[in-house]
Amino acid sequence: MKSIDVLAVETLLADRIGLDPSTLPRGMLPRAIRVRMDEAKLGDIAAYARRLAESESELLALTEEIVVPESWFFRDERPFTWLRDQIAARWLAQPALPSLRLLSLPCSSGEEPYSIAMTLRRAGLTSSRFIIDAVDVSARRLELARAGIYTANAFRGPAAAATEGFFRPNPNGFEIDPAIRALARFHQANVLDPDLLRGAQPYHVVFCRNLLIYLGETARARVEATLDRLVEPEGWLVLGHADRLGTGGRISRFKLDGEPGCFTYRRASPTPAAPANRHHARPRPALQPPVSPPRPLATPGPERTESLLAQAESLANQKRYPEAIAACDRLIRVKGPTAPAYHLLGTIHQAQGDPARAEDCFRKTVYLDPHHELALLSLALLAERKGDPTAAAGFRRRAKRRHAADTT
Repeated sequence: MKSIDVLAVETLLADRIGLDPSTLPRGMLPRAIRVRMDEAKLGDIAAYARRLAESESELLALTEEIVVPESWFFRDERPFTWLRDQIAARWLAQPALPSLRLLSLPCSSGEEPYSIAMTLRRAGLTSSRFIIDAVDVSARRLELARAGIYTANAFRGPAAAATEGFFRPNPNGFEIDPAIRALARFHQANVLDPDLLRGAQPYHVVFCRNLLIYLGETARARVEATLDRLVEPEGWLVLGHADRLGTGGRISRFKLDGEPGCFTYRRASPTPAAPANRHHARPRPALQPPVSPPRPLATPGPERTESLLAQAESLANQKRYPEAIAACDRLIRVKGPTAPAYHLLGTIHQAQGDPARAEDCFRKTVYLDPHHELALLSLALLAERKGDPTAAAGFRRRAKRRHAADTT
């Protein structure tokens, strides 16, 4: 497959959905292109690139081959605990507040917006006091979300207990209570569309987790501008622990808020403009000399990031797990997602008895480094404990191939 033709496909993906190809594991895009070429019965990648440029449905099909969003109910439990506390402190304590408006973007196959709905109902908020909108680019994922039928894979870890009472058996798995299903309004849209939800009233809370990590710089800036528009003043933005916000423009209004591990950002209200002086009074002299603007922070070098990783490892070895997690989070914010940081996070969560969060981190490790032997072995062990010997065997085969390559 000619690299120049693959580059043309990469450019299309960056322009149309904002995907940064460098975030994909090596070889994933060429394999996905071959799958779609076989499906479309096209033997020439140049012809496929033309098809891709002309067909929105083909673009979505290729996207779903590349980015397979994995989700489950109450994934990373802390944001939902934070949301429950906000409801108790504000919407339940102050009945006069307007209805709570929430957005899940992207929503994948519905696990996140339904987790939000279950959180609100368990907290005691009636359906007349909130609105949940959910957006995704994938028609196939939205179809699954609207059906509300899930396999056992969507129920993981201790947090899955929060789903009890909201599901009933179904021949294909478990079906969500129709009353909960009716609480989420699903919309198909592209996050890069500048008119996304243009007519909607801004939201009090926007969940936008595990999206920014996959976007290039230009696409991220466009999405951040949309998020700034969609979050109301004093509202919150909930990100994934691998996501990072830019530092300039309107997005700088968002400041980290909440407990560690929640990754919630509070949007500050814009400063009102000073009233115009009609009389053009002579300005008063400054009482103090003007303060020089602060120097921009230097980009952290390898020594800084290596010291953060070493600090996190040292804290983990001392079983000071919350501090070690905080150090890993700082490292990810400084350097971006890295396999060593996520592997260490997975090891810490495993030591704390949180297999669901550990598995999530190990999967991110393998996503960033498909041949990470220790992460693959950890995933094999977790799969065995879940009673999935087929998945466990697959992870062990991959780890064995990596070990063999390292020893030859």
